[in-house]
Amino acid sequence: MANNLDRIATVVIDIASPLVDSSSFDNLLIIGPEPKDTDHTAPAVGVYSSLSEVTDVGFVAVGSSADPVGAAARIAFSQSPAPSKVYIATLSGTETGTAAAALTAALATDGWYAICPAGVASSLMPEIIEWTESQEKICCYTELSASPTAATQNRSFAIFGKESASQQNSDIPADNNYINVAWVAKCLNFHAGEETWAFKQLAGISPANLSGSEIAALETANVSYLATTASKNITFGGKVLSGEWIDIIRFRDWLKNDMQLRVANQFVINPKIPYTDKGIGLIQNQMIASLKDGVRYGGIAPDEYDEDGNLIPGFTTSVPLSSSLTSTQKASRKLVDCKFAARIAGAIHMAEIKGSLTYSL
Repeated sequence: MANNLDRIATVVIDIASPLVDSSSFDNLLIIGPEPKDTDHTAPAVGVYSSLSEVTDVGFVAVGSSADPVGAAARIAFSQSPAPSKVYIATLSGTETGTAAAALTAALATDGWYAICPAGVASSLMPEIIEWTESQEKICCYTELSASPTAATQNRSFAIFGKESASQQNSDIPADNNYINVAWVAKCLNFHAGEETWAFKQLAGISPANLSGSEIAALETANVSYLATTASKNITFGGKVLSGEWIDIIRFRDWLKNDMQLRVANQFVINPKIPYTDKGIGLIQNQMIASLKDGVRYGGIAPDEYDEDGNLIPGFTTSVPLSSSLTSTQKASRKLVDCKFAARIAGAIHMAEIKGSLTYSL
């Protein structure tokens, strides 16, 4: 039977599918040598949801013959809570350019953010750090020097791996070589903005017993460490080599990506965004939505009040009025001067409390 409704009204519905975000700020990439077993089936870049999947492709994860990558993956999956997945990129040599090429190839696999070298030749570490600084990624490595040279990298950071400053490298507990993996796996379980990288307990890692001067040397170089405090082994520090806090770098990367995606989706799901106050408002609304999520996740401070009751906003946004833009600007179809300012929530790492005891108040 013919649909008589079509004779009265026709309806055609198009589905405007939004862009899907392929970026992630929650997963780590272990980079290290291929399995020693020449019959392995490990791909150049793989994604693994359990340790058994890692060992199934040829990595040995336990014992004296353990592969560095296999042991690092075991440490990652040992953290509580365990990561939902771990990415692994393998190196087939130690020549200059090997690490950069492997990391560039890994970019084709979406979903990872933090690079954790495991068993990588020391000659390749500068290459990995240099590559990281040119990307919107971060890199965490294990530092074995108790007096590291100060550096200025903004996306790379280190954590001390020895039990003492004088410990010989050959005497370091095997798993401590992968303290960087344990730390990153632990902290990436929190959404960007929710975490600080200090005061975290790491499973399977032995703490360092350090003197005050040794701690000062590490802190001067912005190198973090694991130490025992009140019977708990917890991390101290949490800065990239340049001195900025790691959580701030991660949150900034997340916020940039989130706001970009929200705004880009407006162009995709709408037939057009007019160059009018209404159209400009659509862009501003997405800026606000992203910043509100930043508040919800704890990276941006909420609205607060001073002692006089005056509002201190967590963030502000501004966009131009259509009438203030020239014909040339409108003809370019490019909207400029969209701005925001947001207060970083930060984190408290130390409390200084002073008091007195009296017989009466």
